[in-house]
Amino acid sequence: MAVKAFLSGLKQFFIDSFSSPLYQDGVLYFIIEELPNPRDSGVFKILCGSTQIALDAVTLDEPGVVIANELIGLHAATIRKYPYQKIEYVNIAPWAQEKIEARMARIGLKI
Repeated sequence: MAVKAFLSGLKQFFIDSFSSPLYQDGVLYFIIEELPNPRDSGVFKILCGSTQIALDAVTLDEPGVVIANELIGLHAATIRKYPYQKIEYVNIAPWAQEKIEARMARIGLKI
C-alpha cells in the first residue's frame, strides 16, 4: 500500500513539474518557448520568479533578438521593481544571451 501511494505521489509530482514549471523568487528569467508551426518561431517571455513581466512572439534568429531587446527596454522600469539576484536563460542561444546582457547594461539594468 505504501509503495502504491509513493508511486502515485511521484507521478503527480512529474505531472505538476511539466505542466507548470516552478520558478524561483529572486531570479529574472528570459525564456523562449518554441512553437511547432511556423517553424523557427516562438514566444519570448520575461519573468521575475513566477511573475510574468512581458511576452511577445519572436523568430529564432537575429530579428527575434531585436524584438526581445525592445521588450527589455519597454519593461525596464518594471524589471527594476523586482529584486532579482540572478538571471537564468531558458532555450536562448549564447550569442542571443550576450546581446540581451549588452542591452541590459546600456539601459542600466543589473546583470
